[in-house]
Amino acid sequence: MYCSFKNKKMKNDDLETPMYIINALAPFDLDPCSGDYTVFAKTNWWIGRGEDGLKKEWFGFVWCNPPFSEKKVWIDKMISHGNGILLLPERGSAPWFGEVAKEANKYFVMGKKINFIGGSSSNNIGSVLFLFGDLAVKRIYNSGLCGHLVTVNFFIPRYGFKK
Repeated sequence: MYCSFKNKKMKNDDLETPMYIINALAPFDLDPCSGDYTVFAKTNWWIGRGEDGLKKEWFGFVWCNPPFSEKKVWIDKMISHGNGILLLPERGSAPWFGEVAKEANKYFVMGKKINFIGGSSSNNIGSVLFLFGDLAVKRIYNSGLCGHLVTVNFFIPRYGFKK
């Protein structure tokens, strides 16, 4: 999905998730940061139409591939909502990673790098799907996507990290 955001900081903020991932995990009720032409969920909000997914109330089972340059605000929104799948870079040592992993309780490390649509070699580190709620875990089990599922048993925050 496209991740358009009005304060775009990185060219990779506008890349689309390949359909093989969406098809493996669908259906979704809401995509709060979709692009102009993406229809990955029953409801698809795009900032270009004035539909700011950070200001609107989320509902149902959510697919969220946020602008990576603005990931913290989208992480907080997904944690608050608690029902869906959040796609982010695989950066286990980043200050934000442990907190979202703890809140989701489970995450799925993709077994191969995602080649996002709209950018050449757009993913140099890999991706993680943070799973919020039982339905998200069930979708991963039934998806056929290659990778491994991680359950977070405990988390010790990094010094200085503030939620």
